[in-house]
Amino acid sequence: MTSARSPDPTHARDGALSQLVLRARRRQRTADALWALSRVALPAAVTLVAVGLVLVRRFGLPPVALWVATVPVPVAVAWAWLRPLPLRALLRRIDAHHRLDDRLGSALEFSAGKPPTDPRAAAIVALVREDAERLASQVDPRPAIPVAVPAPQLRDAVPLGLLGLALLVPVATAQLLSPLIGEVIIAPAEQVDARAGLDLALASPLRQSLRELAKTDDEVAAAAHEMLEILDALERGEIDRALALERLEQLEAELAAADDRLQEELREDPAALADATRDLADAFETEALTADVGKALDRGDGEQAESALAEAGAEAEANADANEQLERSLKEAERRLGKRADQRDASETAKQLDEAERRLRREQKQEPKTPEEAQEHERRLKKQRDQVEQLRRQHERELAAQKKVEELRRAAQQAAQSKAGSAERKRKLEQLGRGMKDASRSASGSQRMQGARDALEEAKTFVRRAGQQGAGEQRRRQQVRRFDQAAKGEGDKDGQDGKGKDGKGKGKSTLLVEGQVGEGKPGGTMRMPGEGQGEGQGEGEGEGQGEGQGQGQGEGESDSDGDGQGEGDGQGEGQGQQGQGQGQSAGGDGIGDGSQDPQGDPTAIAAHTKDVRVNAKRGRGVSKAEVLKDASQHGFATEPYRKMYQEYRDFAQSSLDSTAFPAAQRRLVKRYYQMIQAR
Repeated sequence: MTSARSPDPTHARDGALSQLVLRARRRQRTADALWALSRVALPAAVTLVAVGLVLVRRFGLPPVALWVATVPVPVAVAWAWLRPLPLRALLRRIDAHHRLDDRLGSALEFSAGKPPTDPRAAAIVALVREDAERLASQVDPRPAIPVAVPAPQLRDAVPLGLLGLALLVPVATAQLLSPLIGEVIIAPAEQVDARAGLDLALASPLRQSLRELAKTDDEVAAAAHEMLEILDALERGEIDRALALERLEQLEAELAAADDRLQEELREDPAALADATRDLADAFETEALTADVGKALDRGDGEQAESALAEAGAEAEANADANEQLERSLKEAERRLGKRADQRDASETAKQLDEAERRLRREQKQEPKTPEEAQEHERRLKKQRDQVEQLRRQHERELAAQKKVEELRRAAQQAAQSKAGSAERKRKLEQLGRGMKDASRSASGSQRMQGARDALEEAKTFVRRAGQQGAGEQRRRQQVRRFDQAAKGEGDKDGQDGKGKDGKGKGKSTLLVEGQVGEGKPGGTMRMPGEGQGEGQGEGEGEGQGEGQGQGQGEGESDSDGDGQGEGDGQGEGQGQQGQGQGQSAGGDGIGDGSQDPQGDPTAIAAHTKDVRVNAKRGRGVSKAEVLKDASQHGFATEPYRKMYQEYRDFAQSSLDSTAFPAAQRRLVKRYYQMIQAR
């Protein structure tokens, strides 16, 4: 009855004993798999994840290496289902549980051994096997071989604790690791290329815009400071482009959240308030007394504008001339704001809102027939509801802005009509100042937020392109540096106006910098033939050639040195010889102030016209950084401006001489070249 090898359960395939053995073996392997997973595989996997996180965060191991933590799970399952099982021991457990006195195990051993030759022994073996078959059909192996997940133990918390500590490990900053072996520095070439300092000369205009945004103390200024720090760190090589982009994306999410909060807090349309503040600035800049008010509004400094208006009101109380200037500026402000209100009567947003509500009602009446159509119907309804809600909020903001603008207009009107030094004048000026401050704050806040988001997009573009090399990139960076030096007045003085040191030759290339054209005294005016019939007298006094103003008609040519055609007075300044003169001539072009002549007869066609106003859609436009960048690449001139102006003006003069142009068009061309002439 002793056998060294495991019994074969398939000796009697159709017997109940063999079926019992197979069921017991499956349950035992399942129990072994659960034990291996809970006690070995899962703790090992969690430990490997913790170690992998530390390696990824501190030593730059690629995250794909964390997949090694899944290896213990299939290994544990394979061990449980492939390892050999002692079937005799399984049947002994069943015998012991059901108190069968090892009858099942003995029958299994008899089945595995050779049949006995003794008839009596063979009869005993047959009886034992028959008894085992009978018992096997009645025995349940589940109580003897339970399948359950092992209860958790205290040691199971150790891998979880390691994982928690690994999650607290900070991510390593992008620094250049240079371990020393003796006196040799070892650093991968890829690491050096990724973290070496980058040349961000092209980002100079962007940095200028960010510095302007960072002058105040708000969320936009903090974001601008952080963007400047990211660009500086990237240029010094303290961080690489990947980390810089990651920090910029985090900053973008913060700005988006701040913009959402700002939009929720807005009660008036910032675009309408910005237009109103520009109108007020233009109106106040027309008079010397209130010029500081207009300049402060142009800068977006509402508090300074309020204090400047109060100072102007105090000065108007003591000076009659100042009072007249204040009244004129207030009337001009009232006129401009009233014109703005008239233009906004027919709001485009209201029309869009009506159309969106009409489409929404039409969509709500539709009845889908299939589940797919119902799903698409719900999607369209949600989209149209969101659009209607957005347009409704915008319309409400526009109405609130119109109300605010109307309050400013009434305050300016009543302040202009009030007597100087009266309490009514002071109260209305204070009301106007507070309104200007609030409108300027709302408009500038929205504009600064949009400017910060635009600057962030430009910063991401510069970071992505920072590693580009090549002759073209080097040339563009060099041009930006030269442009920046010339704009700051640090360029070389030689070669100005297209001349070298000796005053001859082409010289070095010149740079067209904003602010140089249009300053200084005029050197002359343009002379063109006039058309018409009539006589007139003109008087002029000036130095050299000047520019006259008057009205009249005539035919012929005239100079601007005193001889002219038409009636009126003219005076001008220039560089030349002083002189006075009076006279008559049959030529000249009388140009006066007022509207221009229409190009055609307005009564030729009996058409019923109707004025239609279309509000322009506001877009992002071109940022200041983009303008400066483009100017740095295309703003270098190889010819002086005066020379090019002379060539273009002569060509225009030749065209006017050879072609019959209406008088109105001639005056337009003449006025254009007078405006762009070199100063």
